[in-house]
Amino acid sequence: MASQTGILGLQGTVGGLVFSKNGTVRQKPASNKAAFANSASLARTRENAAEFGLSAKYSKLLRDSLRVAISSSSDSRVASRLTKAMRAIIGLDDTNDRGLRVFDSSNSAPLLGFNFNIGAGIGQTMYFPYEVKGAGADVTMTIPALNPASDIAAPQGATHFEVVFAASDLDMEMLTYTNGVVAAPLGILPLNSAPLVNQAVVASFPAAPADANLVVGVVGINFYQQINGKFYPLNNNSTNPLAIEYVA
Repeated sequence: MASQTGILGLQGTVGGLVFSKNGTVRQKPASNKAAFANSASLARTRENAAEFGLSAKYSKLLRDSLRVAISSSSDSRVASRLTKAMRAIIGLDDTNDRGLRVFDSSNSAPLLGFNFNIGAGIGQTMYFPYEVKGAGADVTMTIPALNPASDIAAPQGATHFEVVFAASDLDMEMLTYTNGVVAAPLGILPLNSAPLVNQAVVASFPAAPADANLVVGVVGINFYQQINGKFYPLNNNSTNPLAIEYVA
């Protein structure tokens, strides 16, 4: 959109003419979709564009499937970073031609450890042992022992914490997903609470995921400050880590 920058000055596009800050005027270049679609010299560009577009769709699908968990633990560049990771996985497809390559769940291992909140790492926050495994329709996170006083590096001002665990079953061909239902989460606990032992948190799907589907489990922690009986998220969630800790 053009904008007036002075009595006679224009900046932007008006009637097909582009007015620059330095006072020059040029014709707006015409879009040539036919050339892009058919030119042999643009073949690599078309292939890259097709695979990048598919990567963006995969990224959005995964983010949508875990939106509740991600909304409390993500940075402003998570969409582009996850798209980049998906693009790398598409590049591992050794069956389809360039430009037609797709996500194969057998190549999903590079997603392990993906951090949704680049400013908060699990390794610098959660010092207790845990393990995530899948079996049939269930994905289970087990915590052998957790002493909040020594095993959690809480940010200043936090009074409570919440262990986050979520799982999703994604059909990467149909671009659909199913969320796992966590029936008994650990809940919001005081940072000075008694140690926990042999805890298990289970995310259950309605049925066992198909072999071709991508199953993802994420682990993280949310911090809160309790004031007058209410729990307030801390620092706009900037201190809450969340990472992919299970793929299948």
